[in-house]
Amino acid sequence: MTVGAWTPLHEPIFLDVEEDILCSLLKIPTIPRQVSFEEIPFTSSNFESMTPLRREQHAAGRYCLYSIINKAGIQNGKVAETFPLKIQTNRGIKPMSISHSDSFAVAVLGLIHKSIGVDIEHKDREISSSILDQFCSYDEIRQLINTRSNEKLEMWMIKEAVSKATGQGMSIAKEVEIVGDNAYYQSSVFRIIRHEYNQHKIIIALDHSDSSIDNLT
Repeated sequence: MTVGAWTPLHEPIFLDVEEDILCSLLKIPTIPRQVSFEEIPFTSSNFESMTPLRREQHAAGRYCLYSIINKAGIQNGKVAETFPLKIQTNRGIKPMSISHSDSFAVAVLGLIHKSIGVDIEHKDREISSSILDQFCSYDEIRQLINTRSNEKLEMWMIKEAVSKATGQGMSIAKEVEIVGDNAYYQSSVFRIIRHEYNQHKIIIALDHSDSSIDNLT
């Protein structure tokens, strides 16, 4: 049976986050479609081993990435094949990040930033107290154990966004310290941006040590 090529459910939604950050969203199908994914840009090497739903999520995230690269006016940019995600342009290396929930995929690109990470989750997602020791320090567990679920979720999301910005994954989560609108990891300080869309929370982490001031336009 011949199947059609994968297409997004709608045109990308661009969020107004900050002047030097591009952010794109796409809705993910609740039921995987019988489609071909061959034309999806920036596809991961392990794409063939993914479940049908994971392929839809992966494709939506990569399409979001493709849309913000185009919106930034980047032509013939080379996307790094390792994490953290970056694209080589004629004006230097620009950081990128992708995340998805069950319902939405999101991608961000920093135009003047050294590193960037993003996470998206539904506002009602429950983070069980029983898993806090997987990503929290002892003091953070004491702080969170009797708090509302949304505080646990925000801590999870901030640490996820920082881990993507560093490219090291959640193995560093217990070493990430959060104080207000900043997160600290080793010698790096990350500014935390909070955004919401359609009952979803979006957390973006930006490295404060950014020194690039060039523009793509």
